[in-house]
Amino acid sequence: MRESDVIVIGGGLAGLMAAATAARQGKKVTLLTKGAGTLTVGSGVIDVLGYVNATAVISPYQSITALSADHPYTIMGRETVEQGLESFLAICREEGYPFAGSLHQNIWLPTVAGTLKPSCLVPETMNPLGMECAAKVVVVGFRGLKDFYPQLVVKGLKQIAPYRGNYHIMEIDLQLTGGRDVTFLDIARRLDTAEGRGSLVKHLSAHVGSGDWVLLPPVLGTEPDYNIWKQLEQELGCRLVELVAPPPAVTGSRLHKLFVRHLRRLGVNIVENAFVRSADYSKHHCRAVITQGWGREREYFADAFILATGGFLGGGLIAEPNRVYEPIFGLPVEIPAAWEMWSNRDLFDCTGHMFGRAGIRINGQLRPLGPNGQVVLENVYLAGKMLAGYDYCLEKSGNGVAVVSGYQAAILALAGVKGC
Repeated sequence: MRESDVIVIGGGLAGLMAAATAARQGKKVTLLTKGAGTLTVGSGVIDVLGYVNATAVISPYQSITALSADHPYTIMGRETVEQGLESFLAICREEGYPFAGSLHQNIWLPTVAGTLKPSCLVPETMNPLGMECAAKVVVVGFRGLKDFYPQLVVKGLKQIAPYRGNYHIMEIDLQLTGGRDVTFLDIARRLDTAEGRGSLVKHLSAHVGSGDWVLLPPVLGTEPDYNIWKQLEQELGCRLVELVAPPPAVTGSRLHKLFVRHLRRLGVNIVENAFVRSADYSKHHCRAVITQGWGREREYFADAFILATGGFLGGGLIAEPNRVYEPIFGLPVEIPAAWEMWSNRDLFDCTGHMFGRAGIRINGQLRPLGPNGQVVLENVYLAGKMLAGYDYCLEKSGNGVAVVSGYQAAILALAGVKGC
């Protein structure tokens, strides 16, 4: 028998935040994860709310009031959103990887596509504040690197005020090709070494100086710290900014490493490769969850359970012809019965698609609700992309909802644990 105060199911950002929040309160926490989650390949920035009704958001804090009644932010409340993000920032500061930004002002981040992306909290290496005043902007590419084209970056940014500046393009050869395409991770690992950093400085030093900015893909090391970034800025005498990139990006992996390190310091029992097959529950109460692997089953017992297994992409919700279901507890998923209604004919419809808002309904305690509005399980709390009522892709709100709901699920779960 393996007993905990709280068991968190899911190793994505929502699950990591939930486990950290509970453990920071001194509780015995077990994290069950079947894999690293999509966080490891994501951008590593915290998008809280980028768009409402296809209109860009200036202040996420102010715009939360415009969301629907069933949106997770509305259900949790603005104060909880603020508290959850403050807790996230505190964890990052404690781990030596502080984030920039505020709930009251979105930051528009330059991307590898030459566009701007709204986000709320970002690593300091990605903060473009002041770039409009750059004497010169050098966009650096690397020989053999796939999915990064400096010409595209320059072409796009030159069309966006206030970034219509003096751009230069450089291609650097770090001797990495070896007959195959080079990835962001390859370059980041190369820059983890003194030799790799020395090579980068040698190539750039004659072309940049005080007042210049250098834009790179997300490659400034693999670890969640700013040591490489600070060293390179000091040696080159200019600003370096990492661009937002599509998966797989190194910045998400850094954030995942930060949380895993934090959880281990707090004594969280992290069980990897744990496929949670089912749960033992009756009369609205869960007693244990059952994992399966290597030909055997294991039971994990706890007073409270936090389900953060993700949406369709993470496997927390399963879609089959004419039905969508949650595979562990069999929780009801809110979506029209007719699958023809799950999406619109126009792929890029600015109102989004029904499947984007599909999920499990919750009450103010983040407990799952059935079709009749009654709580299904009293000691199970939900977090992350499985929640109904929002379209994280359309709104640019995915990691924000993950952080805040993970935080709040842990707070509410602890309130239900004896002795809290």
